[in-house]
Amino acid sequence: MQVKRIVAAALLMLSSAAGATALSADQILEKVRNRADGADILAEAQLVLKESNGGSRTRTLLFLEKDYGKDEKLTLAFTGPADVKGVVLQSVNYDEAAAKEDDQWMYLPAFRQVRRIAATDKRGSFMGSQFSYIDLDKLRVGDYRQKLVGEETIDGKPCYMIERTPASESVINRTGYHKNMVWVDKETFVILKQSYFDARGVQFKYFLAKKVEKIQDIWTVTHSEMQDVVNQRSSALIFNKVRYNAGLDDAVFQQNIMKTGVNSGNLPAIR
Repeated sequence: MQVKRIVAAALLMLSSAAGATALSADQILEKVRNRADGADILAEAQLVLKESNGGSRTRTLLFLEKDYGKDEKLTLAFTGPADVKGVVLQSVNYDEAAAKEDDQWMYLPAFRQVRRIAATDKRGSFMGSQFSYIDLDKLRVGDYRQKLVGEETIDGKPCYMIERTPASESVINRTGYHKNMVWVDKETFVILKQSYFDARGVQFKYFLAKKVEKIQDIWTVTHSEMQDVVNQRSSALIFNKVRYNAGLDDAVFQQNIMKTGVNSGNLPAIR
């Protein structure tokens, strides 16, 4: 009898310990949002637009991001081909605790003016791709109600499987997403897969992290794809020459750089 009590007590302690260390869905996604990614990031990238008939177009760009306290500023400067060269997108992802909508601006050389992208326009296609403007914003935990629904292995990596539903109608209006399913690598807290659903509960597109590399001790998605289930088009975002803590100058995150252009003179760290 005494042995049984000891065994039961030991099992209870183990169960309590396991429960104490288990992460909630919110905590998992907070770890995703707050993953260490250096003080700044510099990379060359390709945005590859793939048609359902097998054709494709490739656009090249510079990817620049820098921390400003708990905020982050991003500059995407297109370098080719000629029809998109000089197009620049800038954004500010604010600390989520500030409860402030992230800002985005676009500069189109043909119009020679900077246009702010309204929250209701963020569900639109980014540069003709299957990525929308809202997909470029940083993940926000509080915009959704989420629950851990299980675990699944993606490319040999055990993942948390999380269901997310918008916390308000305004989130749906801004994103166009009525439900998301997210697969988070249990070891690295990198999102490896994400599915997007419409008002009828039908999946209409999904995201895959095709290649994840450890660069300067930071896990980095260097090849991702967004697939449109309806029209069978997809877009790939491929990163090259990724450098963290490059020492980027504040000038490349100011709005006047959108008109004057980002070039090697603005980026002494990669000359």
